Amino acid sequence: MSKVAVIIPASGSGSRFGGKVPKQFLKIRGKEIIAMTIEKFERNRSVDSIVVTAMPAYFKILNEIIKKYKFKKVTNVVRGGKRRQDSVFNALRMLKCSAGDIILIHDAVRPLVTNSLISGIINSIRNCDAVVPGLPVHETVKRTDDRSIVSSTIDRKNLWLIQTPQAFKYSVLKKSFAVALNKNFTGTDESAIAEIAGFKVRVIEGERTNIKITTKDDIKIFRKK
Repeated sequence: MSKVAVIIPASGSGSRFGGKVPKQFLKIRGKEIIAMTIEKFERNRSVDSIVVTAMPAYFKILNEIIKKYKFKKVTNVVRGGKRRQDSVFNALRMLKCSAGDIILIHDAVRPLVTNSLISGIINSIRNCDAVVPGLPVHETVKRTDDRSIVSSTIDRKNLWLIQTPQAFKYSVLKKSFAVALNKNFTGTDESAIAEIAGFKVRVIEGERTNIKITTKDDIKIFRKK
């Protein structure tokens, strides 16, 4: 049976958010955001192991959080890189997986992901190469020029706002990173890397509540939930 490993890149500096420490280490309702996120995967029965990336300056605080909440599935804390994909690649190299094993990658600052979505992603990946959750675009989408003048209105049919966790077969993700490295390609997420490598990525329905904390306004929304 395939094993399930989770990579949580938590190496971001939080420059857009502001503050003295990266937002993933801030507390909401008395608990660190990164702890809330790890906890969701710790509790999922299908998940076997978790690897978290961070910059060395935050290794101590991250290890203290892991110890504090008694996270048993976190097997490694790995040094992050300059880019998100560098961090994920560093974590990927630490995993001892078989070709058919499943790798989930989840944003450290999406703490509201549900057990249902995690399980749904894991079940969906068993029959394809890569699966990502997303929300269909309902609003009107426009493209502008550099002066913010509308140049076109984009047909929103088949447009999705992509979330995490994203799931990949281990062999697919490994080959995708090799192709990206060879082409010097930087993707905004791991599914873009799989796409550039020629793999088909399936989208399933995500969750409106699965927000990514990016600004201080997101924290306000989170506290209302």
